[in-house]
Amino acid sequence: MGIPPDGYVRHFTVGRETEIGSLQDRLNKAKPGALLLRANYGSGKTHLLRYVHESALEAGYAVSFVELDAKSAVRFNKMDQILGAIWRGLEIPNLPGRRGPAPFLNFVCASFSKATSANSPGTLWGKLADDLRWHRSSTLESPGMFVAIRAWLQGDPALFLRVVNWLSQPALIGPQRTLVHQLLVGPRKLYYVDVQGRMNNISAKASDFHGDGYVQAWAAIRDMDRLARAAGLKGLVLLFDEFEDIIYNLAGITYQTAAFDNLFHFYQGKLFPGISFFAVTPDFVAKCKDLLIRKQITHFDTKLFDKLTTFEMSPLKEDQLKILAVKVLQMHSIAYGWKAQAALNASKLVALIHESARARVEDRTRHAIKMTVMALDELFQSQE
Repeated sequence: MGIPPDGYVRHFTVGRETEIGSLQDRLNKAKPGALLLRANYGSGKTHLLRYVHESALEAGYAVSFVELDAKSAVRFNKMDQILGAIWRGLEIPNLPGRRGPAPFLNFVCASFSKATSANSPGTLWGKLADDLRWHRSSTLESPGMFVAIRAWLQGDPALFLRVVNWLSQPALIGPQRTLVHQLLVGPRKLYYVDVQGRMNNISAKASDFHGDGYVQAWAAIRDMDRLARAAGLKGLVLLFDEFEDIIYNLAGITYQTAAFDNLFHFYQGKLFPGISFFAVTPDFVAKCKDLLIRKQITHFDTKLFDKLTTFEMSPLKEDQLKILAVKVLQMHSIAYGWKAQAALNASKLVALIHESARARVEDRTRHAIKMTVMALDELFQSQE
């Protein structure tokens, strides 16, 4: 299908050295803020997003890949849904393919246990536990995150499942105060000292990631970044694909303007000070402005779109497609244990790519890969 497998995206990335170097530098320097990755459909937006995904994991970040889909309840105007999607797509280094709250919480709590055994009262962990009295402190902004960490440290598999379900779908669970109280106190009440019932005071708020303008959803995302750093990672990187969804699939201008507001929150960096990337087409900003004009939304400052930091991707040229085709040829040889180079020699490969390069620019790269694989498949089958 012309799509590299997970874990090998960087191997099948050619050209765009300047762009890729800039992105790599952004990760290496842990430069906070948001970035629009602009490219035509089929020209590598998702490919580059997956490239950043692999690079960020290797650099030591926790990373979440979120594909927006309003039809499947991943709407960018609803931050509790986005929070759940971030949890579901969350990965940490050295655990490829394992996503979700469990790997992250295991990693974080293992770091917590080491810090506690080393008696580190001045660290985030020491402040959080407060000598295992577990007072509610300002160490974590989100009461829900405080509850989740506290419950996870109890080591009860039954609680693990409930925490994972709760964090993965916070928009569906709603304010279940009984559930949060059970997570908070649990069957091992004596494991923690609930001084003056302070834990009970936050149980009602802890389950609500929707109210007060999604204030706790934003706080939880910040806490994920804070916990990742405290556990020894470089922070949290968020990747958002199919961002045009907020224009085409959100029902109503009210939801769309709310989604625009959330985009600007990421760019301003106040509600999330970490790193985020958004894959869009080149005319995304123009389409957003046109939408607001057509809907006669005059109170929204369209000039904000012009201030968005963008990153333009150049399409691959014919000589770069040849390099990519050689990589595909090498992998085909390994996969099927044959000498593909002898069957599809240099002159044939050049002719094939020259023909593929005549496709529309937005289809060119994937078309060239598919044509190369198809030719190799036919040659391999003909020799049997």
